[in-house]
Amino acid sequence: MKNIVLFIIAFSAPFLLWSQGNFPSENGLFEVDYLKGCVGTTITVTPIAATGTYLACFDADLTDLTSSENQTCFNEQANKPVGKLEFTYTEPGIYNILVLNQLTGSQQFDSLTIKIFDPELPQLALSNCNGDIFFNLNPEVESFDIYNINFGDGTPPQNVSINNFPISHTYSDNSQSYTVQATGSFDASGFNNCSNTTYTNTIVPENLNETAATITSLDLISASTLEIAFNANENQFYFVEISQNNNTSYNSVRSLYGQSTGTLQLDNLDLINNFYCVRIVSESLCTGNDLLSNEVCSIQLTGDAQADGNLLEWNSGSFTTSTLYKNGFEIYTGNSPFLDTNVLCGQTDNYEIIATNSSGIEVRSLAVEIIAEASASQLPITQVSTRVLSSGELEIEWEVPQGLQPETYIVYKKQKESDNFREIATTDSTSFTDTSSDFTSGISFYSVSYSNNCSGRSPLVATAPNILLTANESENIIDFSWNSFTGYDSLLSHYLIRKYDRDLNLVDEWDIGLETFFSDDVANAGEQIYIYQVFAISENGLISSSNQVQFKIPPSFFVPSGFTPNGDALNEEIKVVGKFIEQVEFSIFNRWGTLIFRSNELDKGWDGFLPDREAPEGTYSYTIVVKDAAGEEYFKSGVFNLIR
Repeated sequence: MKNIVLFIIAFSAPFLLWSQGNFPSENGLFEVDYLKGCVGTTITVTPIAATGTYLACFDADLTDLTSSENQTCFNEQANKPVGKLEFTYTEPGIYNILVLNQLTGSQQFDSLTIKIFDPELPQLALSNCNGDIFFNLNPEVESFDIYNINFGDGTPPQNVSINNFPISHTYSDNSQSYTVQATGSFDASGFNNCSNTTYTNTIVPENLNETAATITSLDLISASTLEIAFNANENQFYFVEISQNNNTSYNSVRSLYGQSTGTLQLDNLDLINNFYCVRIVSESLCTGNDLLSNEVCSIQLTGDAQADGNLLEWNSGSFTTSTLYKNGFEIYTGNSPFLDTNVLCGQTDNYEIIATNSSGIEVRSLAVEIIAEASASQLPITQVSTRVLSSGELEIEWEVPQGLQPETYIVYKKQKESDNFREIATTDSTSFTDTSSDFTSGISFYSVSYSNNCSGRSPLVATAPNILLTANESENIIDFSWNSFTGYDSLLSHYLIRKYDRDLNLVDEWDIGLETFFSDDVANAGEQIYIYQVFAISENGLISSSNQVQFKIPPSFFVPSGFTPNGDALNEEIKVVGKFIEQVEFSIFNRWGTLIFRSNELDKGWDGFLPDREAPEGTYSYTIVVKDAAGEEYFKSGVFNLIR
């Protein structure tokens, strides 16, 4: 109830003759004209005894009649004109009127309580019970004493006391529509100055079947508030009930009316230390039985940091399935409890449960943060990849066990598999580049651990070598081999061999499973230079790569042993024939060693003519100088015959 300014009106007995109060106070010292009314009601106090001076407080404290609040109220009489003892109420509430009769040498107190309303529209529930329509009002939420019910079918309206509901009515045709009205009013003790007195609804009686409500979702808004969404029958009364933890007893906390769908928040809960189950109940006007909705419970998730991990517990018995998430990743599906041993001492982890109940409704818990207290790092790093970037650069990258967020990683290296690891670097990243070895001629081995805030280090498990690819060629067959990659523990999926041209455009690719050797036939190669590289692929997507091996096919070139420039259009020219030649210098000499022809073009040969005549038949010598795509120079010399 809001505080109001307290009016005090004082006057002597001769002015009492006009008062008309007829509802006496507790001790009969005064009367009032009304015991209730709506906002705007004026209450007049009429003293009964004709002697003494009367003072009235219209919002008094009855727990202590002589309280300072009441005394202040009475002392204000000096500032009030003499007149009626009356007050107009502008706020709804329950008010105590306290009257003081000041006599010579004594005082008399008396009081009376009134109610001021600001009513909502009447809430009329309607149910079709085997053809008869039942009308009901809820006295717990209604303000008025009497309701005039107009059934809308031409039959006389009925005045019904709030205490006499429910009532029934039979319509001649339940398939027709009728406009029903219920108008509330006070009995003789009230002042009927209210608005919002009439409920109006157009109904079709055969459609007024009772239904149970359905809860469609439950969400935790904060640590003290949950929200439900629901479907209901707008013509029924419903009550939201709640139980705490495993208590099977429900308490009614809210009423619902006039909504077919909506949301409702329940406040002042302790959702951290308790879980709550919610249901919606409607009492059938036809049978008197409860119509129960589905039950939906919140999740109470608790966490405790223990020496062997983080212990999570929740009310899994309220749900058919429960899934636990850690830092946004799913780590467990099943019932409570769960011990998360995948923790890092001193690390703060965020946990959350998403569970589904028997109605298929998904409920999410509040998040729980736990600072791990496990004394040592328990889970090792088992997935380490290596990538040769150049002859002197190797990038090592590793995968952190899910849920861990270490601040420091330690990188280890050894030159031989039988050696002990030695620490070579610390980093806050999940990758490191080693520049201390030649990765085209030897193999080094690497492992990674992490440290926690409790001075512990994870054990070394993964041993990840660089992949050293080697090749040998024989009769246009290139044989490749490489060392097995062991950085993925048991999760190595397969090896890939990729073949590139000299501009690193992919030419071909082979998936060779888990073999560590491969052969490529280059007899019919279309390029002189190829680059090969092997990749180790893990089942979880990590990729390691070897050094690149370049293979160059030597250029091939020759000059035919003879030609016949006789005009028959056959074998009329002699020239260099070859493959993988970028530049050529073809020179021809006569028997005395005199240069008689030179060409720098593969397609341009000698036609057997000297500048002024045909060259004679006989044997001629030649030299060839060629350069291939790699800029390497080759030389060849020989003889051929000119035949006419």
